[in-house]
Amino acid sequence: MSNFADRLMEAIRAKGNPCIVGLDPRVVDMPDFVTSAMRLSRDAEDAARAITGFHERVLEAVADLVPAVKLQIAFYEQYGLPGMRAFADTIALARSAGLVVIVDAKRNDIDSTAEAYANAFLGAADILGRRVPAWDVDCITVSPFLGRDSLEPFVAACAQYGKGIFVLVRTSNPGAGDLQSRVVEGGEEISSHLARLVDDLGQDMVGDSGYSSIGAVVGATYPHQAVQLRALMPRAIILVPGYGAQGGTATGAAANFNADGLGAVVNASRSITYAFGDPAISAEEFVAAVRDNTLRMVYDLTEALAHRVAS
Repeated sequence: MSNFADRLMEAIRAKGNPCIVGLDPRVVDMPDFVTSAMRLSRDAEDAARAITGFHERVLEAVADLVPAVKLQIAFYEQYGLPGMRAFADTIALARSAGLVVIVDAKRNDIDSTAEAYANAFLGAADILGRRVPAWDVDCITVSPFLGRDSLEPFVAACAQYGKGIFVLVRTSNPGAGDLQSRVVEGGEEISSHLARLVDDLGQDMVGDSGYSSIGAVVGATYPHQAVQLRALMPRAIILVPGYGAQGGTATGAAANFNADGLGAVVNASRSITYAFGDPAISAEEFVAAVRDNTLRMVYDLTEALAHRVAS
């Protein structure tokens, strides 16, 4: 079974950049051509149809440009069961476009419950002796704060099914330091301890690419910490949120990469899919705007990485 890290690195090489487009459905912010049909009913079923139609256009714009998409599951869950049908539809659309599918779910619990989460997203559930996959995506984000034993079921699923995880290490939000910057026994911040844990959990999951399927989340908004954390996780692929709308820059994001310009992927959501200006924009103009936003990000980041490698 193929190694997730190898598949992701191959997709990055094929597209020539490590940019990821985030799919965070916000119906209230979608253009009129998507929402006009639902303005009378304003119900969740119509919202789900709008989400699927919106992402069809987004994927039309970006599928040939980027290696992967990241679905933030909370934005689907807020619309209930119809929203989760749209979630399944979006996964299918992304897969048919040949993209790596990452789900930002931040799941975890005690080990037995963690195993159920791993079955849901990465593997398959046992239904009277038959293993049946549910979402079956390539990778999810997970929380480490219940400890090592809560992460081990995810690692086991990654090994069994050729999938990956990104463990929260240093998140991009302003309050990240409330806990993640706390200095604990040994004089290190909690985020550094988490980075060491990620490196240890991933040691048996390194593929031919030299990278592990057990990765980390480190925000673009904390570049100084990113340099330190990168050194503690040389084999981990780092998922970098916070670029664009959250204030992270390409230079800040580049701090998460190794000196050769590899080892991370950078996500942008609102600055790609919702930065289109006039709500009355046509479908064709919307696709062009999303494509232009993506190309701008690709250029911005590849320039920053070239500078990092050169220096």
